[in-house]
Amino acid sequence: MLTLIARRTLLALAMILAASALTFALIAAAPGNVAALIAERTAGPSASAELVQSIADDLGLNDPLPVRYGRWLSDSVAGDFGGSLRTGKPILEEFAERAPVTGLLLVCGGAIALIMSLTIGMLGAISNGGKIDSLLRALSLAGASTPNFFVAALLVMLFSVTLGWLPAFAGSSAASWIMPCLTIALFPCSVLSRVVRVNLQEIMSRPFATTGFAMGYTRLGVLTREALPNIAVPYLTTFGAQFTLMIIGSIVVETVFAMKGIGAFFIEAIRFRDFISMQATLLSFIMFFVFVNLFVDIICLLIDPRIRRQSNA
Repeated sequence: MLTLIARRTLLALAMILAASALTFALIAAAPGNVAALIAERTAGPSASAELVQSIADDLGLNDPLPVRYGRWLSDSVAGDFGGSLRTGKPILEEFAERAPVTGLLLVCGGAIALIMSLTIGMLGAISNGGKIDSLLRALSLAGASTPNFFVAALLVMLFSVTLGWLPAFAGSSAASWIMPCLTIALFPCSVLSRVVRVNLQEIMSRPFATTGFAMGYTRLGVLTREALPNIAVPYLTTFGAQFTLMIIGSIVVETVFAMKGIGAFFIEAIRFRDFISMQATLLSFIMFFVFVNLFVDIICLLIDPRIRRQSNA
């Protein structure tokens, strides 16, 4: 078991390394001169070429790309992401201030997606081709096809502008978090509900489910006792993938609802051509993707011995 976990961890670190190199190369190839931007914000539009060259030499921007990448990676591993060109503050400090907002958004959205997807999938499986199943299938398809920004706009128009029930912008009150959490949870909830429904339908056709009916269990009883535990691995795997994608959704949601999270910080970095902040934010996204999926893989290894046997084969 420990060997499998160590192997998965090393693979995750290799993926982070490869993705970070690709990200650094893409940002380095983007149009714009970091030294010129810093000089312009330091000395104004009349910044001299000598000042630009001096800043480039101090930052090592004239060094070969592999050297620059190695220096940036070593500093990042040490926790030094540099300073934001827009605010002048250390990026790690910016992350510390904004991470709780994004973290709470993801946790609440993930909890809503988890509960609602299991509920919708179970109701569809109980209905099994009935009107409720057809309605829930249509709603799931609509939810999976609707972009976050459109959902956010509809919720604001309905609950803030028309009904006046909820504030249009996220703040310190619990009510202000309802619409952002619902918005970011809609897509993963829709996808996961279909995963639950399809896997339950497949499980219910197996012999042990038929045995459950023969023992006198109702359809709900067979679903909860026999079928639901058997979809744990595919459900957790899909949930992990959808949860990591929620960090991309947070970029839109935080911007629409004026939330001061990491997603909004990334948009601000793009708008102000803050390449240093863009690199650091993309690296944090990559680490989030990889480590969440690594955690899910480890959980699946622990709960399903079949995966351990396949990995050892």
